[in-house]
Amino acid sequence: MIKKIILSDRRTLIAAAIAVALAVYTLIAFTSAKNLEIKNNALTAQLKEMSDLGKEFIYIKDIVELKEKKIGLTNVNSVVSALEQMLNSMGLKAKVIKPLEKKQVREFTEEDAEIEIENIDLNNIINLLYKIENSPVPMKIKTANIKTAFENPNVFILSLTASLISR
Repeated sequence: MIKKIILSDRRTLIAAAIAVALAVYTLIAFTSAKNLEIKNNALTAQLKEMSDLGKEFIYIKDIVELKEKKIGLTNVNSVVSALEQMLNSMGLKAKVIKPLEKKQVREFTEEDAEIEIENIDLNNIINLLYKIENSPVPMKIKTANIKTAFENPNVFILSLTASLISR
């Protein structure tokens, strides 16, 4: 009976069809909005992660560029000349300074040298070790041996092996 009343009146039928269409449209709109919100949250999380990775990448890139620049700064032909320059700048003389071996490690060359300095005080030893570690060319100290002089316990004999890394 209600079915007959609704179907017999045209206005009621149109109003009912509009109400049903409006309800379906609202349901679809809410579902679509919820899906878009979920996608937006996922993309926001990905964007934050990419931003963090970008900052970390820039930090690592700066470190690598600094190390590459240091390796590329080798104005020195050999480890012996680099050590001689350091000793001259400090006013020290080496009793023995001789090159040892050259090793090829991938695209880099590691060149070793042995140095022996007599009559050196503790302050100059520390300054020399600091200069080698913080030199503008990539150098490292492989071995160091310090002995006291027989005549004076405040004077030392320094023997060390240093290496220069270059391309």
